[in-house]
Amino acid sequence: MAMIPKETIEEIRARANIVEVVGAYLPELRRRGSTYKCCCPFHKEKTPSFTVNDARQIFHCFGCGAGGDVFRFVMDYEKVDFVTAINVLAERVGVEIVYEGGQPEKSGNKDVLYKLHTDAAAFYHRMLLDGAEGAEARRYLEERDLPLEVIKDFQIGYAPPGWEELLSRAVKKGYTAEQLEAAGLVVPSDRNGQKSHYDRFRNRVMFPICDQMGRVIGFSGRIMNKAEKGAKYVNSPETLLFKKNRVLFAFDKARKPIVESRQAIVVEGQIDAIRCHQAGLDNVVASQGTALTDNHAKMIRRYADEVILVLDADAAGLKAALASSEIFMANELSVRVVTLPEKEDPDSLIKNSGKEVLIKLIDEAPAALDFLIDAFQRSENIKTEAGRMRVVKAVLNFISHCPSAARRDPMIHAAADRLNISPLALSQDLRRAKQQQRPVRKQAEAEETARPVISKKTYPRQETALLELLVHYYHDVHPLVHDFLPPGHLTDPTCKQLVETLMLDPPETLTEGFHEFDEPTQKIICQVQVQESRTMDEETSAVDLAQRYILIFWKRALEREQAELKQRTDISNEERFVETTRIKHDLHALSKGWNSALPMLETRLHKDVDF
Repeated sequence: MAMIPKETIEEIRARANIVEVVGAYLPELRRRGSTYKCCCPFHKEKTPSFTVNDARQIFHCFGCGAGGDVFRFVMDYEKVDFVTAINVLAERVGVEIVYEGGQPEKSGNKDVLYKLHTDAAAFYHRMLLDGAEGAEARRYLEERDLPLEVIKDFQIGYAPPGWEELLSRAVKKGYTAEQLEAAGLVVPSDRNGQKSHYDRFRNRVMFPICDQMGRVIGFSGRIMNKAEKGAKYVNSPETLLFKKNRVLFAFDKARKPIVESRQAIVVEGQIDAIRCHQAGLDNVVASQGTALTDNHAKMIRRYADEVILVLDADAAGLKAALASSEIFMANELSVRVVTLPEKEDPDSLIKNSGKEVLIKLIDEAPAALDFLIDAFQRSENIKTEAGRMRVVKAVLNFISHCPSAARRDPMIHAAADRLNISPLALSQDLRRAKQQQRPVRKQAEAEETARPVISKKTYPRQETALLELLVHYYHDVHPLVHDFLPPGHLTDPTCKQLVETLMLDPPETLTEGFHEFDEPTQKIICQVQVQESRTMDEETSAVDLAQRYILIFWKRALEREQAELKQRTDISNEERFVETTRIKHDLHALSKGWNSALPMLETRLHKDVDF
């Protein structure tokens, strides 16, 4: 069985700094004191509780309990297994994996598909730059005024016209037709009862589509001649890597500028986005001609507060702008909409009029609500009651998508002013419209409530606090815990296991053997390592706290012993009295503090300690 050597895993871990890896996925990660924080990617929150500890190379969310090392973060974020996470990080840090027992058999899993897409993109790019068959594509891109540096930056390529150009080369490199089919790069064919495959992309300019990490996960192929039969664009089908409702073209390049500006500009096509980036508008992404979805909105929401839609000026573009505005607004994003001149798109506008014209349109773009009212006033006769009510109905429907009352109120006043209606009347109509929708929402809420709720595992606070002390003040606290606290006094099995481990080995053992623990144990390891005990202050030392917790655990153990004593039937009343008196005496000693309790502890533990 093929296995990745432990030494290789540790080398990858050592090279893959968790702050850099998490920061590549979550650019909003910022230093806060000795740690780094941002909003958690694994649950919805407004106050950052997701914490990354650079010194210990772990992450932990104090909101949902997610936690782990750099491998666990990639596994959870990418929804992949441990081996795939290793391969992802190995590729990132430049470590070659040599398996023990030979290379694993290739299959359609993610690590193979990533490599296959990388090789395919390189093949198409080479065909464009160097292949004789790519001459027409080079002329096409030259006519589109896309210079070589832009072509290289976006790794634009060309799919030659042959039916098996990519297929034959990929098979020679060791890939199978089934893997190519799983990647969406070839199409199965059944002729005369015999299965074969042919290239999906032929004689097209190829635009690689990347995920947020910049890894190629799909392609969009464009015809060069309008007279040619076939669709203008052919995109990769849905695959294990490529989910069109979760991908935006150029997002990997635009993500950091979006974070810095807190603004995302959304255009329609790949060349529109490329042209904008060439012009210096680097916070631009493209929807690739597909409808924008709730998943797209959630993806942008992690990085931006505002979305500016720059869509075509035709009827379809208008409809798409309104539908997209509702989706973004429902996700608590501010939305503005650019109206382009007729028969212009961002690409043609920048080429014909200069980038300043588009920048001015973006700067002056009206709020989505004003865009909606303007659009309906052009298409409806608001001087008639019927036309006026259609506009009001559209406005109410639009505002109803906004979940924030604080944002709805100014929208109501702005719309009322534009439509010459009382804000109170508009509010009442909005309330009535929302009440009519309530039965549907109640049913949805009931269905949501019926689903099983998975609660976050909680651990005894004093026991996790003791673990924090052992991790952060090991040399000060270890002798006390080792000499005066039997592990059996801890009630949580996971905490007990970790304390027993730390009695034998230093805290580094928890990190070095991290993946030998089960997932719940990994999470508590991260929780106690990610930051120092929050019960510490200038007047309280780690030793003081450790003594306090030891006394608490002894008190609880004696109280349990006292309760069990009452239930025993195998001892005489005299024996019960003696034991009860002894326990009460020991509890009294515990209540007076460490120095008073120390003789009792030594007696109970049969120790003769000079402390």
